[in-house]
Amino acid sequence: MKIGENISINRTSEVPAPDGILQNALQFNPSIPMYTTSGEFAGPVGGYSDRENPYARLYRNKDNRYQYWRIFGNVFIDVEPVKNFHIRTTAGLDYAQKKQRIFTMPITEGNVATTTNAVEAKQEHWMRWMWNAIATYNFEVKKHRGDAMLGVELNRENSEYFSGKKEEYVVLTPDYMWPDAGTGTALAYGSATGYSLLSFFGKFNYSYDNRYMASVTLRYDGSSRFGRNNQFAAFPSVSAGWRISEEKFMAGTRTVLDDLKLRASWGQTGNQEINNLARYTIYVSNYGVNEDGGQSYGTGYDIAGTNGGIILPSGFKRDQLGNDNLKWETTTQTNVGVDFSLWNSKLYGSFDWFYKTTDDILLFMNGIAAMGEGSSQWVNAGSMQNIGEEFTIGTKGDHGGFHWDIAGNISHYDNKITKLPETVAAAGTFGGNGVKSVVGHPFNSKVGYVYEGIFRSQDDIDNHAKQDGAGLGRMMWKDLNGDGVITEADQDWIYNPVPAVAFGLNIYLEYKGFDLTLFFQGVGGVDVYSDLKKETDIFAGINIEKLNKGTRLLDAWSPLNYNSTIPALTNHDTNNEQRINSYWVEDGSYCKLRNLQLGYNLPKSALEKMHMQRWRFYISAQNLFTIHSKNFTGTDPENPNFGYPIPLNITMGTSVTF
Repeated sequence: MKIGENISINRTSEVPAPDGILQNALQFNPSIPMYTTSGEFAGPVGGYSDRENPYARLYRNKDNRYQYWRIFGNVFIDVEPVKNFHIRTTAGLDYAQKKQRIFTMPITEGNVATTTNAVEAKQEHWMRWMWNAIATYNFEVKKHRGDAMLGVELNRENSEYFSGKKEEYVVLTPDYMWPDAGTGTALAYGSATGYSLLSFFGKFNYSYDNRYMASVTLRYDGSSRFGRNNQFAAFPSVSAGWRISEEKFMAGTRTVLDDLKLRASWGQTGNQEINNLARYTIYVSNYGVNEDGGQSYGTGYDIAGTNGGIILPSGFKRDQLGNDNLKWETTTQTNVGVDFSLWNSKLYGSFDWFYKTTDDILLFMNGIAAMGEGSSQWVNAGSMQNIGEEFTIGTKGDHGGFHWDIAGNISHYDNKITKLPETVAAAGTFGGNGVKSVVGHPFNSKVGYVYEGIFRSQDDIDNHAKQDGAGLGRMMWKDLNGDGVITEADQDWIYNPVPAVAFGLNIYLEYKGFDLTLFFQGVGGVDVYSDLKKETDIFAGINIEKLNKGTRLLDAWSPLNYNSTIPALTNHDTNNEQRINSYWVEDGSYCKLRNLQLGYNLPKSALEKMHMQRWRFYISAQNLFTIHSKNFTGTDPENPNFGYPIPLNITMGTSVTF
């Protein structure tokens, strides 16, 4: 019998960035100074747009620090009652808690100034536990080898949070700003949720003479997230392999061919990543509070006519329809592949082909008005298909103390939606923008107008199809149906998020204690849809004047800059150039050096004198550079809009083993 345990404890303390801070910083007008002449933060005044001073916003956010504690560990008992037969049970716990005070400080600058101040004290707790019992048996009889496994596992996850918020503080310092010290409106929040998983599973592996291999797996999983009619589902899988190089008729090739294996597999997996309350009909109370201004229709009505003089009892409104027939989303995949190795593994590689379908896709479908309030519902809707292949090839060897292992891979797949309810297709949830059905096209593909160039002369306008908003320097759209008028019918598929090819390259070199590792990764032939480009190519791109703009606008079309492809400057987007169109679609191909590491291991002679087994020094860097299309206008095609750029990280370190 073996008994064991492990446990880890970690603490994280961090100040998260304010939401949308990058977009705020990019849009803030650069003609506004950072500070006023009296040393206070400067902000927009007069006709300037309502964007906060980004530095002031970061300063006001500096105390919104959270502390996160996590305890993770498990204990196990492994019993071997007879040889090669093991029974192992494991219990694990993952507990985390987070506390944070979220400060709302007064904004002092310009026309965005407010006197509102508040603090929210928030506690969050997560607990995940699991227990399993697994029995395994291994056997070997002459050329027959096999192992079998049976098991059961329970998983439970609970989460809860509660917070109290108070407004109006006399002293605006973190030491003072606790809810008890506030004098204004007090609010309380809190909720809890959780889900359970129960799984039964078994597996049997068999091989004969290291030539013929087979495996069978069966899972039976149940989730509390699904309707009571379909909480459990079975997911089988099978695989087989044939090591052709071990056959007698291949004996003559063994001086060249080390290994040649043909393999195939088929299997199903389930997905239950939906809301914990997806199967229920949900009712919520609503007092009609709208902190953002405007009218909000609550469920309490002052029938006594006291004009707010009493606390009204709240009613409830339906927020979601339940679905007792909700079931597992199922992915079925077939793989066929071959592995090979030549000349004592100096050349090796593999080829894989796969066919994958996903059925009963889980989707939160918005209801239609005729169904009444709160008619949105989680449903199983639609199917998707992926077909692809991947090829890997590598070489490794030694020569004169120089060792290398270099491997590259290239892959391609096609994706399309194969089935979808008409209501979902019409809503554009899976793609198509509600203009065309996405069935037969990739998931999240877009339909829009086809950009045909710039109107550079009156002749261009006169000879083009009738287009509302046409004018010198304006975008022109292609008349796809040839009726002489640009209408909603002149839209087609313009955006495909699926790359034509993905590739990677791993390089490992070693010589006399030094080692060098490089990893390159990239994609080719992929579209990105750039909302950020609207900030750099259209002066009235978001219909707000006097925001900061990109330098590309300096090259906008004008009669003196006749050949420019950037639309002319205008304060009013009368041509609706923000519409979904191919001008905003760019080539997102890239190649990145994801990782580089240079290391050195001290020689054994030096280690023996210091009674060490190993002493290694290294320096590593992640995301050193990106190569992208010369026509891409952003900074990073992997993150083309307002997200944080992927950072360059440089790490130096040493590791010692005694």
